[in-house]
Amino acid sequence: MSPVTQILFLSIKPGKIDEFLEADRNFLASATLPKGLVGSRLYKSPDGKSAVRVVQYESIETHQEYQQDPALQQPVALLRDFVESATASLYEEVRTTGDFK
Repeated sequence: MSPVTQILFLSIKPGKIDEFLEADRNFLASATLPKGLVGSRLYKSPDGKSAVRVVQYESIETHQEYQQDPALQQPVALLRDFVESATASLYEEVRTTGDFK
């Protein structure tokens, strides 16, 4: 099994970036990281109109299990209230340069 990274592009509803970030922070504070989830990063655009989440899983199977986890459904539904649109894709790492961690 090789690691897989999900990159999720989020267009945030106007004026809702702070509420989105707070809801996301609350979700993560109460969540237990599932086995197989390596880590996650969330980036926001300087203009507050969009965000990007990068999540790394140990394998595509781990990603699929996590997406089907019933405990994930309610928090994700709450976050959707702040999102106009979202696009997610899976990627396998090809190379890394520099001191990227």
